[in-house]
Amino acid sequence: MRRSRITCVQSRARARPGRGGVPPATDGPRHAYRAWAAGGEAMPVPDLTLQQLRAVQAVAESGSFTKAAAAEHISQSVLSRRIKEVERLLRVRLFDRTTRQLDTTSAGRAFLLMTGTVLDELDTQLRRFLTFVAAQSGTVALAALPSLTAVVLPDLIREFMADHPEVTFEIRDADAAEVRGNLEAGTVELGLSDGGDLPDGFCFAPLLREQFYGVAHHSHRWSVRDSLSWADFGGETVVATPPGTSIRARTDAMFGERSIPVSRHFDAPCVAAIGGLLRAGVGVAALPALELREFSLDGLVAIPLESPDATRVTGVVYRRGQALSPASARFLDFVRAAEVDTPRGVSRVRGEAAGCAPGTV
Repeated sequence: MRRSRITCVQSRARARPGRGGVPPATDGPRHAYRAWAAGGEAMPVPDLTLQQLRAVQAVAESGSFTKAAAAEHISQSVLSRRIKEVERLLRVRLFDRTTRQLDTTSAGRAFLLMTGTVLDELDTQLRRFLTFVAAQSGTVALAALPSLTAVVLPDLIREFMADHPEVTFEIRDADAAEVRGNLEAGTVELGLSDGGDLPDGFCFAPLLREQFYGVAHHSHRWSVRDSLSWADFGGETVVATPPGTSIRARTDAMFGERSIPVSRHFDAPCVAAIGGLLRAGVGVAALPALELREFSLDGLVAIPLESPDATRVTGVVYRRGQALSPASARFLDFVRAAEVDTPRGVSRVRGEAAGCAPGTV
């Protein structure tokens, strides 16, 4: 019987709130736990708001409700209600209040020790996120033609990072087909490639126009020429990059439209390999200006192709309507406006992005 009476007393004590909605004599979390355990219930996790956590922290740090309310830019009555609500939900008293003094209870100190770490970490992560939104951090993932990666991209990245030092870059070396494939798969947000034959849903912002050159061994009959035409490739063995590359697509189109009978195509895995084959006297090649910087021209001649369509336009490719990350969007804007130090046979091109309405991404 005695055990029964004690249980009833504890139950009534738990049910009877004290002043301000806080049970009496609850100066620590152990009392609250025992009160809940006596009823055989699992102690619930209170649903506290960020404003409530900051209110408790402000009162503890300032030692005054008046100062804390001013720091939180709220009225003292609003602050008091927040503190009382936290104490009601936690079923503990966090502060002992008198007319002259405000003290933090042991439960309050334990609460601040745990939630203070949470608030500090939250503030740190929010600052990082705001930096990310301001495009001062984050990663720009892009795929680019090898010539653009080697010749154009380094200076663009250096100038961009002068104002955005926390931004990092993830760069993939790729041919034109691989650039489009990476964009379609979402593994990159931006591509640096040519703008030919882009599928629906892609935008192309032009950046550079490159002159094509006929390249051959220095003993070739072209060595005495000042300029060439596409017709000069007739009957030659053409050393070319594999199908799917921007160079191969351009040369195949030019030879096909003009019915130029080349002796045969000799596919090379990369532009550097083409240079080696040409120095060995194996055929000729048609290459845009930036590709000539990928290998030494020692022992070779490079003659400009004088034809309005003997050019390759390269620029930035991206998905229409895609929400770019802040860093990628900022880099796209930067590239569109950037001045580029162009080598021989290359000129800067400006214009609206093809495939997109003006002013849209």
